[in-house]
Amino acid sequence: MRFVHPRYTTLAVAAASVLAASGASAQGRAQNMQVAQVNGIGGSIGLSLEPPPVDSGRPNVFERPGRADDAMVVGSWLLYPSAFGGFIYDTNVNQGSSGKGVSSAGMDVAPSLLAQQDDGLFKTTLYGNADGRFYFRNVPSGGQVISARAGATETYKPLPDVIINGQADYTRQQDLFSTLGTDQTVATLNPTGVGLAPTANPASYDQLSMAASIQKNFARSFVSVGGSAVDISYGTSSGTAAASPSGVTYTGIGRGGFWIVPALYVYVEGGADSRDYQTQSLSSTGYRVITGLGTDRVGLMRGEIYVGYQAETYNGPGIGTVGSPVFGVRGHYYPLPELTLNLSIDEAIGVSAQAPQAPTLTAAAGSSTRVDTALLTADYSLSRQWSATGRGGYIRTEYVGAGRRDDAWTIGGTLTYNFFRNVGLTFDYQHIDLSSSVVAQGFMRDVVTIGATYRY
Repeated sequence: MRFVHPRYTTLAVAAASVLAASGASAQGRAQNMQVAQVNGIGGSIGLSLEPPPVDSGRPNVFERPGRADDAMVVGSWLLYPSAFGGFIYDTNVNQGSSGKGVSSAGMDVAPSLLAQQDDGLFKTTLYGNADGRFYFRNVPSGGQVISARAGATETYKPLPDVIINGQADYTRQQDLFSTLGTDQTVATLNPTGVGLAPTANPASYDQLSMAASIQKNFARSFVSVGGSAVDISYGTSSGTAAASPSGVTYTGIGRGGFWIVPALYVYVEGGADSRDYQTQSLSSTGYRVITGLGTDRVGLMRGEIYVGYQAETYNGPGIGTVGSPVFGVRGHYYPLPELTLNLSIDEAIGVSAQAPQAPTLTAAAGSSTRVDTALLTADYSLSRQWSATGRGGYIRTEYVGAGRRDDAWTIGGTLTYNFFRNVGLTFDYQHIDLSSSVVAQGFMRDVVTIGATYRY
């Protein structure tokens, strides 16, 4: 979970031209943003679950600090609760292959809470959200599907040029698309490629992540080091007892960079990981080396773009070493005070219980995977009464040596009409489509939700 690393923070594209076109007016517009958000946890304030960017020592004009008049004040804490409740209709609850899906109506309940405390030296954020879907029919999932995320982040600045970050996170989901509409985040704290891609008849997994890093700034350069641990646990229905992707991944990362101008930096980053899976033949060690260009603010954009190479060497002789070039982008674009666009493109190397052939003493019980993800979300406030969010994504999964490739995509949106200051009617739609080179593994799914949203 390469947490406190700006590689997971954002997009720097055509930086010089944007600076020339936007200039000082961009900062003024960004400072006046009152509506557009990076994420959805905590109602109107929002929260980005991505790791913090490189700290330049300059004020972050894109951050909208929590205000007491928007919050429930409890001592020194500002709390931002929200909740959704309504009805849902799902055409394929279990994401079954063609002709095997089960449709059902049901109830949908999604509470959310963001809590913040900032004394200038320590900044603490607690967050949590859940999406509980309770179906009326006896569907394969047992009648209910629950996704959840909860955690805490801590930023400590003992000196102006020293920044220490930490995060603990718990996530329960089936794949990236199953929660994209709930928390509206394009960031993932999972670097392994395991569990990210949609599949037919998926099983939920629990992911516990912990990470920490420290950054030291110099006159025109910076150095940061960090580490993380990610524990992924599947239920017994996932895969087989002989080939389970459950396990723990340990990662260490070092980065050094140089500020070309106050708004732009170049950097080199190297990381190593050790993956210990329940199925030892799937365990591996690997590395990732990238170089990139980033910014904490160029006009109305902030983020990073990077290229590099990554590889994993597996214990099982049937898999061997799998490597690939890396290209990635993660960024935010704020063209209007009411509009935020968030983009993420990345590739991860993982494992799967899908075997290239029948397991033997020399052949692995599973295979390696290359998982390419591209996620885009948009948050737009149409007026004081109307707001809309949109989301789209594409995930390509290549099962190395297994002769299988899956292409999954999703598109969806949410429209809310606020008939009271803190209560609104909400309509949401999401379509998911998976095509696979393996027979009977593709599926289509449409989910329609309507109900009421409350924000403090």
